Amino acid sequence: MEAMALRAFLLLFLLVTLASTARAITCYECDSVNNPGCGENFAGDDIATSDCEAVADMRAPGMEPTCLTKYYGGMPGEMLFMRRSCYYDDSSPLELNCDETPDPVVPYLNFLGCKVCTTDLCNASGKGTPLSILAMIFVFGMLFVNYN
Repeated sequence: MEAMALRAFLLLFLLVTLASTARAITCYECDSVNNPGCGENFAGDDIATSDCEAVADMRAPGMEPTCLTKYYGGMPGEMLFMRRSCYYDDSSPLELNCDETPDPVVPYLNFLGCKVCTTDLCNASGKGTPLSILAMIFVFGMLFVNYN
């Protein structure tokens, strides 16, 4: 009986976690040249935010908007240039292909990579794993332990 209650709780937890990602999302909108607080040492106090859902239907009909952080660099040892914004393309891990074209603010820097996340203001951090993925791993791990 106790195992069934735990399974029900874990399933409910998973559903709530996934449902929370299927709503409108707010992301930081900035770049580290025009706002130093947008760089590696992020300071969100004076950073603009954007309701990504408000323009999603015009930019990418049918796509679920997410938040994006893009990294650009030049010579080793130099600071990274970072852009934080909404992302309106397919953000599934296998299909993730950020636009690697040079950023208009710093066209001479090389694209280094990007991070896509799915919760409000999640593009504040530089690196990491989105909470919803960690929650799913935890839930499936607990279900696996209970079945064995």
